[in-house]
Amino acid sequence: MKILQWLFIVVAVLGSSFAALDIPTSTNSYLSKSDREKLQKVVEPGLKLTNIPSTYYAVVGYKLLGEPIPNTSDICNYLLKSCTSNLDTNVENIFYIASALQHLGSCPPLSASTITTLTKALSAVIDKETSTIPELYHAISAYVSLAQKLSDSTISKVMKTLQAALKKDDNLSNLGYTFHIAALLGPGGAFALDRIEDAIVQADEVDGRYLQFEGGLSVTSLVVTGIARLSASQKKPPPVTPQQIVKMTNYLLSRRSVQQAKGAVKLLDALKIIVNNEFNKPICITLADGGNVISVQQPFIKIKVSDILGNPLVVVPTVIANSATRVDDDVVVISKQSFKPSSEDKTIFTMNFMDIKPQRGFYKITVSAGSVSNTVMVKVLSEVKIDYLEIGTGDADQTTQPKLTKVIHPNKLVQKIEADFQQKLVMRFLLRDIASDKPMRVHQAFVRLSAIDDDKQTREVIFVAEPDASNVYKFDMPVGSDAQTFGYRSGDYNVDLIVGDAILSNPFQWNIAVASLKFPEATGTDSASTKSSGIKQKSSILTPKPEIKHMFREPEKRPPVFVSNLFTGLCASPVLLLLILWIKLDVNVARFPFSLSAIVFHLGLGSIFVLFGIFWLKLNMFVTLRYLFGLGIVTFLAGSKLLSHIAQSQKISRQ
Repeated sequence: MKILQWLFIVVAVLGSSFAALDIPTSTNSYLSKSDREKLQKVVEPGLKLTNIPSTYYAVVGYKLLGEPIPNTSDICNYLLKSCTSNLDTNVENIFYIASALQHLGSCPPLSASTITTLTKALSAVIDKETSTIPELYHAISAYVSLAQKLSDSTISKVMKTLQAALKKDDNLSNLGYTFHIAALLGPGGAFALDRIEDAIVQADEVDGRYLQFEGGLSVTSLVVTGIARLSASQKKPPPVTPQQIVKMTNYLLSRRSVQQAKGAVKLLDALKIIVNNEFNKPICITLADGGNVISVQQPFIKIKVSDILGNPLVVVPTVIANSATRVDDDVVVISKQSFKPSSEDKTIFTMNFMDIKPQRGFYKITVSAGSVSNTVMVKVLSEVKIDYLEIGTGDADQTTQPKLTKVIHPNKLVQKIEADFQQKLVMRFLLRDIASDKPMRVHQAFVRLSAIDDDKQTREVIFVAEPDASNVYKFDMPVGSDAQTFGYRSGDYNVDLIVGDAILSNPFQWNIAVASLKFPEATGTDSASTKSSGIKQKSSILTPKPEIKHMFREPEKRPPVFVSNLFTGLCASPVLLLLILWIKLDVNVARFPFSLSAIVFHLGLGSIFVLFGIFWLKLNMFVTLRYLFGLGIVTFLAGSKLLSHIAQSQKISRQ
């Protein structure tokens, strides 16, 4: 009973340690119509019939995209001619021709002599014991594409050849080709099912959202499609979890901008076989086009729920917003609210987010569709209005109150504002949210002063307006102090207010008034710099600047090998000293209590030391603390139990 209690504690603690990990259950994107069009353009050059591999990728690419293949008669003639004149009996070349003809399906059949020549070349590779696994894949695939049946003896021989080759080299590429070959061998390919887990454990996880194999898109597609085809042929679900399938699909979709015909076909083949597999079909939950920006004009959150090719699901699920959380303060504004399906598009679900009158800002929404879920981000826009704006002049020394005139948006002040170098230009304004009528702050509040010159050359200076504690924006510009900023050029300047923000639906630029500024005369170095400014200074901006050469830090001198080895020995000496002291003290190892608490305590302590070593090598502090939390509690409970057991034993021995 105590053992079961300990196991329950260990499982519960470790489960709580890993509960914080975010495991995706939905893909974060799908293959859109524009993605299909781009991939079609990638494989389209193969239709020029310049070489057999590119023609093969064009035919298969169009077939996977579901697009009609143009000029099929020309392609058939090209492939048939390649089989009869100057035939290259390279097994990969035969594979391209046979597979392309099979995908076309409408080409005239090959002559008996041509088929005999091709199958003879393929059989030589299949029967050869030293053939590599890729050669066997191309040979057997081409053999089947030519409607030839493998004999039982050939299947048995291929199985032995594959198993012997995998013992020598079972890299990911060989495993992927083996899965494809085994899928063509019928029941005889069942031996490869045991190697699926060997391939899966070699997948690399990235950011907790992507799962890929070393070698990139080609190897990942090869392994994924091989596993799917082998499982389908043997009618057994692959030992792959739904989370792993989602992460692999996320990686494949992240590569949809591939620019090579081979990569495009590999991508389409993998995505299509994932969609059509009978064991586990990933679902995509993402924002539809235009659904991430919410405003009074567009109040609906639009969620797209589809398969990874963007097609509607066979069974339309119930789509629910489990929660909506404001990012700024983590306040939950929605809980368990349903989306409504669109009558026009079966993949679109909508919800009027403005019904709850949300504040402007960003929101994280957790959406579930059946058993899968995903988190999307939307932003709620608000409209801003000018509550009031006052502009005028005041004394630079602030001896008197500034004289301000109110201006109503979007009008312009009729009279010109006069300000000399003993005065300052003053502006005060307040912004309000139209929906809530509350004062608001924005990320961008600029005051721009642009010169009005007869030569039509615009000179401008932009200042930042800062809000005070009551959210009133203030702009004070001492004319004399900022004269150098304007190049001491007196004259008329347009005064514009520029207001913008990422969560504003109506950013604006308002021409408020014309200010006539009179700057003092430039003196000394300021006069010289003023004369050199203007067009000459403007032209110098366009001249090449000196090249910036980065200087790498020279590596520090490394110590001699003897010193390094000596230091390593000194670091390892405490372990040797520990063993010597144990022998000196005559440690009685035989009295080690072989109880569950003792074993768990020592294993936990050792695991903590190993965790520290892994932390030094690759983990960060937060991940290490998460693992340490679980291990620490288990080790503490086991140590406490062990100490109680030792104390009890000593008490009994004294009696």
